[in-house]
Amino acid sequence: MGEHVNAIFLSLSFICITLFSSFLGTLYCYPLSRERVESLIQDFKKDPRGPYQGIRWFCPDGSINPADKPCPQRGGIQHALHKDIVRVIEKEMGVYLGQILAGTSFEEFFDESRQNSRMKQYQIEKYLQTVDDGWILRRARYYWGALQDEDETAWGQEFLTWLLSRNDVIQSRFFLARQAVRIIPHRAEAGHWKKIRAISKNISEAMPSFMDLRVKLHGQPEPGDLPRVRDFHALNRRDMSQEMDGMFQELEKELAIVFQSVHIGSLKKYIDRIPRDLIIHETLQRLIAEYGRPEDGPEKNPFVHKTVCTNLSALLRDIRKEFPAIAQAKVRLTLMDLSNEIEDILFHEAQSWQPATIGELLNKGYILSKAASGCGFLEMWEWKAIEPVILPGEDNSITAERFLEKVRGLQRVMEWGNGTVGAVYDPVTRLFQGFESRAAGFQDDLIRSSILLPLGRTAGGLVEISSGITRNPNNVMGIQNQNQVRGLNPGVARGDLEVIPDGSEVLSLSSGKIYVMSRVPPELRPVAGIATVSEGNLASHIQLLARNLGIPNAIITRQNLEDLVPFSGKSVFYAVSPGGTVLMKLEQDMTNEERMLFEDEERSRKKVRAPSGRLDLKVNELISLKEVRATDSGRVCGPKAANLGELKHLFPEKVVSGLIIPFGVFRAHLEQPMPSTHSTFWQYLQETFITVKRHVDKGLPDEEIERYTLERFNKVRSAIKEMPFLPGFPDAFRKRFKEEFGSKPGTVPVFIRSDTNMEDLKEFTGAGLNLTVFNMVQEEKILQGIRDVWSSPYTERSYLWRQKYLLNPENVFPSILIIPTVNVDKSGVVITMGIPTSDPDDITVAFNRGAGGAVEGQTAESYLLKKDGRNVLLSPSRELYYTVLPPSGGAQKVSTGLSEPILTPKDLKTLRELVTEVKKKFAETGGIGTTGPLDMEMGFKENQLWLFQVRPYVENRKAASSAYLRRLDPVIPVDKLISLNRVPGGFH
Repeated sequence: MGEHVNAIFLSLSFICITLFSSFLGTLYCYPLSRERVESLIQDFKKDPRGPYQGIRWFCPDGSINPADKPCPQRGGIQHALHKDIVRVIEKEMGVYLGQILAGTSFEEFFDESRQNSRMKQYQIEKYLQTVDDGWILRRARYYWGALQDEDETAWGQEFLTWLLSRNDVIQSRFFLARQAVRIIPHRAEAGHWKKIRAISKNISEAMPSFMDLRVKLHGQPEPGDLPRVRDFHALNRRDMSQEMDGMFQELEKELAIVFQSVHIGSLKKYIDRIPRDLIIHETLQRLIAEYGRPEDGPEKNPFVHKTVCTNLSALLRDIRKEFPAIAQAKVRLTLMDLSNEIEDILFHEAQSWQPATIGELLNKGYILSKAASGCGFLEMWEWKAIEPVILPGEDNSITAERFLEKVRGLQRVMEWGNGTVGAVYDPVTRLFQGFESRAAGFQDDLIRSSILLPLGRTAGGLVEISSGITRNPNNVMGIQNQNQVRGLNPGVARGDLEVIPDGSEVLSLSSGKIYVMSRVPPELRPVAGIATVSEGNLASHIQLLARNLGIPNAIITRQNLEDLVPFSGKSVFYAVSPGGTVLMKLEQDMTNEERMLFEDEERSRKKVRAPSGRLDLKVNELISLKEVRATDSGRVCGPKAANLGELKHLFPEKVVSGLIIPFGVFRAHLEQPMPSTHSTFWQYLQETFITVKRHVDKGLPDEEIERYTLERFNKVRSAIKEMPFLPGFPDAFRKRFKEEFGSKPGTVPVFIRSDTNMEDLKEFTGAGLNLTVFNMVQEEKILQGIRDVWSSPYTERSYLWRQKYLLNPENVFPSILIIPTVNVDKSGVVITMGIPTSDPDDITVAFNRGAGGAVEGQTAESYLLKKDGRNVLLSPSRELYYTVLPPSGGAQKVSTGLSEPILTPKDLKTLRELVTEVKKKFAETGGIGTTGPLDMEMGFKENQLWLFQVRPYVENRKAASSAYLRRLDPVIPVDKLISLNRVPGGFH
């Protein structure tokens, strides 16, 4: 849903509502633009009724009665009715404002078809009410009868019991369910609240000025109400009777009980509600007995903090492990409440635990990581993968290499936990940011109020220690917590820094700027440098292009992004080393050596030529994939088809059949007259390139040349999309299609892939620059897809990327590869080297569920398959949707959970074996003409591995080997022993 948010708000829709009184119908028209909704939000804040129009009775038969006419049957509830415009916003935009739970359908609130959007919106709205003085309920908090706390609480109890009875929710959405239990009202503390409501009613009847607070306590109580009552009491105490003073004292006592801060002793209330046969019962009882009394607590004995944190962390983990086996939904709800309270206690205990040694600091990181998995920030299988990496040992010392590996493991836990929050809440956060900028703080607030905050501080302390060991901390504009910054692609850049705040729309990008943003846009134009909160994955097309062109790229935290905002607009120098060290400083502070980097770059920037000498444009008939080999690349077709033909020859059972439309067919079609011109398509293109060269020779500004070129390209691209096929081509296409795929067009879904002679070169990858038409079935759509692919090299993005390297853009020719659709269960990329390690004997893997995995910048499940046999999980996927390819054509998005890994151990073994076999056969046959690492796209369908593409893996060797960049990386003393008994910070 999040993808459609901008379209919703940028379009101006006039929604008309007819309101009927007893005599007259009045027509209201609302322009639902972004500005209109923002204006409505401000109106609601000032309105005593907020988003509501009045109080009504809602009856079991679905009827709605006026406030003074109760329902004739039992079961009616009374609360506010939303304004008409609020219901329009709900219908047209899927935005729910001022939600009232009582009477809402469980299924509608859970909103399963939209990844639980409505339930998540409720959580964001509660956040906004906290940080913005009630938000749209600023005055409506005191609107008598708008919400009834008893009804909201009763509904919450029933809903959460229903929700937690679903095993599929517990299995696939544990984190979301746990957050719902934290936010949705359901614990009435019946006796105390009944007394609070009675006392506040009596006070307001005697003192009308207390009515607003009475309404607040009855409808939307929160911890901040206790100081409000105390302030009111103190202000009016002098004029009140002794009896009234006593009522206030009693009210404050009751409020203090229900809003008391949690501590271990407060967990006693759960003992009788947990079955005795659960190990959790015994553990909790022992913990309360040992630490539940104030005199035994950590505040009296600071050495107890470590033990308490260890026990609470283990309890969180045990609750999550035992949760699926518990049958009763009410017990599940009790345990979820217990889990949330334990996290709150642990949050404070962890802040007080100050490790005295490096070993204890590592142990604290492990303990809090275990707690994070118990809280749902990590899935169970993810914890199983990372636990051996960060598990503390019993030795008194550790090698520097192992220490750094543990620290990096703890950083991964933090990144995965943050990724979980983003995956669950990003679409809804972006939806709300369309009209309320404060929504941007929701995720950060959730993280900072969770166990991830003390875990992040612990990991940060260990990173500081590791910086002392390597003698090489990052240097990023002097911001705080820059030890969390990590380089991805090496390179240097100089240009204006543009920081795009989290959630802001990326309207346009300039090739001369350095961008800091939340995540890389999937259609990224070439830029000078990038730093993002979300790295996507190491094998995406964007990362491969950035690595190929030497564009420095780093991953940062959300806080880093905010800290860099003040530097936006300033000219900076930006460098990322091969080992991941990051340097960013003002351009005025550059050294002479750093300035020389750019002078040398201008003198020695090497461009390449699209191979045109081997072109055989006389081959103008369709060819079977079986007929080509790697040596045909650049002759009759591009390397995509030629290399796949090589794979088809070597691995016939792993490669589908295919049909190739050679360069010559495209070239022949360009001899036709181009509409609205006096030339052919080919002449028009040649005139364009001749004029561009003339402009360059004259020294015209790059912007002017680019504008001219793109205007011409837009015209020719549009014309190619409507270009008629040459006589005989459609009939020849139908004949070869049936021969290759066993059936005529219109019955077999296919992919139509662009394959130019300027991609997959030794010096330039060109990954993802041109069009692939997904899963097309109908004959007329396949034929149109051919035209669309032919036109794609003339898009703005494709042109700008290849201009970085290409000397002869006039000799770019597209061929086309058509292959049958394989509706894979999972797909991705394998690089036959370790990208993080630069070790040619390691393997990098990135996969997602469904089709098109990893290549489009998704947060993929990524592994480093080490040469020693270990499979290191670099990152789990955080994508809740994936693409399926139905037989009817097109693509569909299907939702998924994160509770199971995408790749099984058997899959990883298959990938290892495949790489070994490919290397062996390519060494024997010459392969695709490279001795370097390979970039392979593939997928699994019902355990059958299919190969879709292979090409050289291209790095920018200049960036990777630059002496300057290498000096940024320390020589890590891998065999140096680190004493775990040393005081943290002792290496600085």
